[in-house]
Amino acid sequence: MENVSCRMCDSSYTLFVQNILGNRTKKTFPQWFCMDCHGFFHTSGYSEDMHQKARDFEFLFSHRENHAALQSQLALELITRLPGTKSVLEIGHGIGLFLKGFENYGLEAEGFELNEHCHKFASEELKVISTLGLFGENHKKNYDLIVSLQVFEHLEDPRSLFKIMRDHLNPDGAIYLSVPFVERNQWRFLKTASSDTAKHRADVFADNDVHITHFSIDSMKKMGLSLGARSANYFVSKDTLQNSPGAYQGVIFNF
Repeated sequence: MENVSCRMCDSSYTLFVQNILGNRTKKTFPQWFCMDCHGFFHTSGYSEDMHQKARDFEFLFSHRENHAALQSQLALELITRLPGTKSVLEIGHGIGLFLKGFENYGLEAEGFELNEHCHKFASEELKVISTLGLFGENHKKNYDLIVSLQVFEHLEDPRSLFKIMRDHLNPDGAIYLSVPFVERNQWRFLKTASSDTAKHRADVFADNDVHITHFSIDSMKKMGLSLGARSANYFVSKDTLQNSPGAYQGVIFNF
């Protein structure tokens, strides 16, 4: 099988691992591992239909109190770490709770969202500024901070979106990304990624139709640093709801 470059750090040192099984489509896809950044990736070709988007909204809506508490805390931690921040853009804002958290702390916040149900709730119920559609290079505004929660694991070409985000920062701006990171203690779940067996709750490879780019912390940092970030700092935000060791894991990139 022909080798492919890592879609995260762009290294040519990648290995074919196995053919994995999509949880939703029941189709198999070749999975790759990067020896430089320890990330995994594959391509499924899956896209969500209207019914799945409605179910996604219903799930987010049913957990809104939990998400509101955690995302408000994360917003506070980010603006504390980045005290000059006045304007924020979120890519893939879900039902808009993170944007509302930033607004509640006095920042100008707006976002992009592809799910029309989420967009409608954010715009009409939370009254946040939301654009239905893709964020692209032709967008006219720049921001102090651009954030994205649980989005980059869905992308076939995360470096391209990161470049567009970078190009829409104000001087000394920052990017924050949070994904379900894959670290070595989770590699054991590779053993069942090719089968239709019951999945463990902690299995980050469980939904391989939609989660196609599995970042390690190192691969996330290397992606940003290779695309112009001056620094890349990983941290775990405080879980204000359950008082567990942490809620959102992510990396702040300073430019």
